[in-house]
Amino acid sequence: MYPLKHKISIGAFLIAAALLLGVLIFHALSDFPNDERFFYQVAPYLFALCAAVIITAPIILEANGHWLTFFISAVLVSIFSLGTGRHIYIFQTLVLLGLCIVVNTFSKKEIALLSRKSSAIERIEESTNMLESERIRTENLNDALSERLTRYRSLREIGETFSAGLSLQEIGQLAVDTAYNAIPGSDAALLFMVDEKKMRLELMASRKKSDLPKIKSKNGDIFDQWVFKERQPLNVSDINSDFRFDYKPLPGEREFGSLISVPLISQFRIVGLLRLNSKEKNAYSFDDLRLLDFTSDLVSSAVNNARLYDRTRELSVKDSLTGFYIHRYLKERLAEETEQAKVQHQPLSIVVMDIDHFKDYNDRYGHSAGDKVLLEISDIIRDNTKSGYVVARYGGEEFVMILPNTDKERAQALTESIREGISSHPFILRRQETHVTISAGVVSYIEEMKDSEGLLKAADFHLYRAKKEGRNKVCVG
Repeated sequence: MYPLKHKISIGAFLIAAALLLGVLIFHALSDFPNDERFFYQVAPYLFALCAAVIITAPIILEANGHWLTFFISAVLVSIFSLGTGRHIYIFQTLVLLGLCIVVNTFSKKEIALLSRKSSAIERIEESTNMLESERIRTENLNDALSERLTRYRSLREIGETFSAGLSLQEIGQLAVDTAYNAIPGSDAALLFMVDEKKMRLELMASRKKSDLPKIKSKNGDIFDQWVFKERQPLNVSDINSDFRFDYKPLPGEREFGSLISVPLISQFRIVGLLRLNSKEKNAYSFDDLRLLDFTSDLVSSAVNNARLYDRTRELSVKDSLTGFYIHRYLKERLAEETEQAKVQHQPLSIVVMDIDHFKDYNDRYGHSAGDKVLLEISDIIRDNTKSGYVVARYGGEEFVMILPNTDKERAQALTESIREGISSHPFILRRQETHVTISAGVVSYIEEMKDSEGLLKAADFHLYRAKKEGRNKVCVG
């Protein structure tokens, strides 16, 4: 009820007084047979000490400590009075009784007042603690909301960037950079895209810390295959304790302790996945996975738009049946390649091919059979040409090949290979096996020394020469 420091101070004072009085009483008792006056002189001090103890007992002992002190004092005074034969000290007992009654009345009021004050203080402290806890909780919530707001504001800006006319490769790099920067604690960010022909994952873009080894799992590991198959987000807090996976890294493979991965879904089909790795275990929270999932939505939309753009652009310059370039693009590209060959003094060859008697196939088997012939011949040409060569469908049944950095002899050998492949290929039209041949003309820029239009006319001239000489032949200018 009373402060502890007050109890200690008063208790120390009373103990010191009691010790002093004890010493005096001890001397009084030892000298009593010789000089009883000294003992009488000590009696007032004993009375004063008893009165002081009664007054201070409510502070030190609380409750009814003053009554206990009174009874002890009454016994001591009675013994003292009977021992000395001076009954006047009995009066002191009555004085102490009156003092005890006064102290009892005062202490009850004081204790009640202190109790109310103490209760009020406790309620104030409890309210203060609750307010402090609420303040801390509110600050933490504000910090979390501020962090989320910053994240999503950043994602909005990134979304605007994704919506710009970026290429597929630029989108891939932006995706891994965004994920790596938006979610701290990551050691690597990976973007895998689905090869729709082979139906497998291919690493498209990545970002990692400089001290990590090169990424060897170009087609994804067991975790990537799980996301690819299940089409669901994945959060692995500890790769060594997750019962779903028995992961065994490749020799020299990067080490990681936890990961999060989300699929890229476009038009209800998976087109890839976005993944983050960390060396630390339990590095990612549910909010991190949700943020990565939100990022994947932006990436999926951007990838879909980029592919649609590429497809539209491709359709504008490529033939829808054969997949080769169209006449307009051929003219533009031939002019560029001719100028480059002139400046760099490099060989450039042109090949013009035409299907022999193609009209007869259309008349005999129908136009769908003619389309089938064009498709199969396109595949043979595609199998015999390499990257860097430009192949175009020049007319209904004509094809033109632009062969940069290729001299006349190599162009002739390539064309002969294509001619032989076509003539030996069995074409099944209307359940009947037939054979198709082509004629071709080959010219080289270095020898002809003409512009692009002249080069094309020269190749066309040698094509008709091959036709006149019996078809199924390659004529070189």
